[in-house]
Amino acid sequence: MLSTADNELLTKTGAGSPMGELMRRYWIPAVFSGEVEPDGVPHRTRLLGEDLLVMRFTNGEPAVLTPACPHRGASLFFGRNEENGIRCAYHGWKFDAAGFCADMPSEPPESNFKDKVTIKSYRARERNGVIWIYMGHEQADPPPLPNLEWNLVPESHSYLTKRIAQNNYFQTLEGEIDSSHSGFLHQSFTNPFALNWRTAQEMGMVYKMRDRHPRFQVKETDYGVLIGARRNAEEDSYYWRITQFLFPFHTIIPPYGNDPVFSGHAYVPMDDEHVIALCFSYNPVRPLSEEELGYLRHARRDGQEGLHPTVDGFLPPIPNRPEGAWWPKHHIDNDFNVDWRRQKDAQFSGLPGTWVQDSGMQETMGRVANRSIEHLGVSDTGIIRTRRALIKATRLLRDYGIEPDSVWDPDVYRVRSAAVVLPREAEWVEASAEYRETNESVNFAAV
Repeated sequence: MLSTADNELLTKTGAGSPMGELMRRYWIPAVFSGEVEPDGVPHRTRLLGEDLLVMRFTNGEPAVLTPACPHRGASLFFGRNEENGIRCAYHGWKFDAAGFCADMPSEPPESNFKDKVTIKSYRARERNGVIWIYMGHEQADPPPLPNLEWNLVPESHSYLTKRIAQNNYFQTLEGEIDSSHSGFLHQSFTNPFALNWRTAQEMGMVYKMRDRHPRFQVKETDYGVLIGARRNAEEDSYYWRITQFLFPFHTIIPPYGNDPVFSGHAYVPMDDEHVIALCFSYNPVRPLSEEELGYLRHARRDGQEGLHPTVDGFLPPIPNRPEGAWWPKHHIDNDFNVDWRRQKDAQFSGLPGTWVQDSGMQETMGRVANRSIEHLGVSDTGIIRTRRALIKATRLLRDYGIEPDSVWDPDVYRVRSAAVVLPREAEWVEASAEYRETNESVNFAAV
């Protein structure tokens, strides 16, 4: 369990908080390129406790500004996005991407007042369909974007979604690096994987369901934490599912099969009680097929959600709410539409699909989980070590001004997760290295 002080250090991400200051050292993937268009409607978001407007100006470049006009506080959301600036609808004050006042028509022509007024702005960069935001110190040169493979491949190779969860970011992150829950929470009694042994992918599922108390080994790395969950495979082998936590809130889930689609999340804190779960799925070497895209968009025919929210899995867009188009229809206020009858005869939980099952557990912990009352076992080793890594990095920055190496070295993120059968005598980190390299010629053979 965590002390109250460590739990607060881990979970508070607003301006001035130690964890918030750590996260501000990194680029934040927040908005999809298609959500803003030149001279179009601003996109509302909320990051690290700050409400922001993301828009695309006339020149096509993204801009990020605080929404309150510094004149009288009216919202720039209603402003005119024109001629490479946003003009307040109240008195016509206009601001550029750097936050400088470019025009102040309500003041006399001879006035230089506009040169004394600015608005808070943040840097933005765009790559392969994602707008990244840097919320670090205004005078500091930002680091390079992290070389996360899901954002380096062409857009045709990847599929991205978002959803809003009503809990602290670390509850969602902990769920992703917890390999032991999948044999219970995600279990389907009618899953064909439980019956068939024909393919490598099916074998991986069989190993997971047959051995539901994996043994964990963990290694701290320059990007974060490498987590290995070992299950019994055959008499002379183990099945390893190898997951990464990457500073400050990225994960990669172990795949299945010889031509895998890798998936994972960036769990971006909106504030201490809400998180943007940006989900990615990608193939490193080829475009996603129509069959794969169909599954990612629509999940299973029986109405069960997959890892991604389905295209019809959201509430109608909610005006005047950050990320208003990404609030899911399965949420804590309707008990995630649990199906008690289905729990009796079809699946372990009765919750309608993978992400709903995860979110259903995470949101019910409370908006911010009280970790001083929990009881952790050996299956929580990966979670314990990830907490330690984040707390250690936060203290080093707070107390000594030391940033993690991953802030400035984008190539530490060139890693993949893995799911592989290894001889029992093999050392798992060394033996799995070839599967975790971001090299197009790598042998993907796994289960």
